[in-house]
Amino acid sequence: MPHANKDDTPSTEISIQPTLLEDLEARTPEPAEIWYAHSILTTTLYPAAPPPPGTDYVSKTNGNLEYLLEAGIDPLTRKRQFPSGKYPRLIMSWIAKQIRKAGHHKTEYVDPDTHTITIPSIGRLCEQIGVPRGGATMKKVQEQLRLLLSCRISIRSTGGFVAATVNDVVYLPLIKASRTVDTDNISKSGAAFILTEEVYERLGGESAPYDTRAGSYLLSGRSVLPYDVYVWMIGSMYRLRKPMAVTWQWLRERFGDNFDTEMAFRRAFRNALKKVQVVYPAARFTTSTSGVTLYPSPLAITHRQAHEAEWAEQDANSNRTTPTRS
Repeated sequence: MPHANKDDTPSTEISIQPTLLEDLEARTPEPAEIWYAHSILTTTLYPAAPPPPGTDYVSKTNGNLEYLLEAGIDPLTRKRQFPSGKYPRLIMSWIAKQIRKAGHHKTEYVDPDTHTITIPSIGRLCEQIGVPRGGATMKKVQEQLRLLLSCRISIRSTGGFVAATVNDVVYLPLIKASRTVDTDNISKSGAAFILTEEVYERLGGESAPYDTRAGSYLLSGRSVLPYDVYVWMIGSMYRLRKPMAVTWQWLRERFGDNFDTEMAFRRAFRNALKKVQVVYPAARFTTSTSGVTLYPSPLAITHRQAHEAEWAEQDANSNRTTPTRS
């Protein structure tokens, strides 16, 4: 049987605040601590750092689908910029959480009939995603939200037959419309936007649950790679019924945008796996010179935990609001 920490490189000790590790080991997450993430729409599609000037788009593959992210024009700076780093990841995961939490009921943040997401204020958003409400942080969150709402996502399906290749492109804008309100007091600035039906459904139906305590730890360093690997792993384990081997080339195409060499990427990815194992010790995987193999493992968040969390939060919503649909 494979062991989760088998590796072809020397192990390195991972340090973690004892209180967080003890909390993760001592109890299951509360409903409010269970969020949702999509391995492309909430993580790897957004560069870890701004791409070099002149970059037209970034892309990620998922089976025979290719997701493309095109930078929009920031309405404030009038420059074409990509959303990048940890804040787009946290914002998109927060949106997925709110969609799941709402169910068929209108909430303060979600109108399921119109697919409208409302962010009453940047200060409130910072509190919700667990980042400090300091001026510099709120300004960065506000900027990344603008870039996120300005970008465009499209999905390309590539197939074909003998002597011919067929390229089908389905344009999938992130939003249909948006309104941002910027004030001198950043904390009170806000936004409202209408997600496209495809994005709304994918975030609500394809995202996998995760423990935000684990996510907070994995995003506490300079790199977003451990968090991205964690999201990929929990999503894969949800559907995994037999061992799944992926090559280093595939992994680098998915996770390695900001690495100049294959060696540097492999080293960083192995270190990311070690950090993931600290918060998800039940995950079973091996690494080799050819790539990484995942094995069916106990889920980080069980189906029952996820369903109970959704029911608990949706019941709370239904007691406060009127259903929008029967």
